[in-house]
Amino acid sequence: MGVTVGASRWIYFTDKTDDPQVALEDLRQQVFEESWRHEDPYPETIEELIDGGGLEAEGAHSILDVDRVIVSDDIDYEETGTIRVVHYEELIEYFGTNQPTRERIEDVYRKSASNLPPMFRGSGCCAPVYSDKGDRVGLVFWGMSGD
Repeated sequence: MGVTVGASRWIYFTDKTDDPQVALEDLRQQVFEESWRHEDPYPETIEELIDGGGLEAEGAHSILDVDRVIVSDDIDYEETGTIRVVHYEELIEYFGTNQPTRERIEDVYRKSASNLPPMFRGSGCCAPVYSDKGDRVGLVFWGMSGD
């Protein structure tokens, strides 16, 4: 992969709704396969990429830089390598509704991603995504990582 300097913000959507940790693992696998399959030598797994030092210098600048979902009562809590599930109140604060649609999330992210947590590199957040009818249709993961 080419060298990327500085931190990068990223966002991913999934249609998985049940378990954020499983959804995170699925997204990481998908991004790994899309991003690293053309590398020579090709790492066979995410673990091989990490253990081989492939992300040490600058990180992946993607969801590959986080690996576990946490729940915290502290909305300012950030821990390197984690995705924090946002609270109900945060949905309203960030997106203006407790049932944000993908379109609303994308609009807010495009206009003001720097106003959303996380504020530090190496972590992210997760929130539910809803249809226009109010049905839960997926999850969104966003964050910031890189050197």
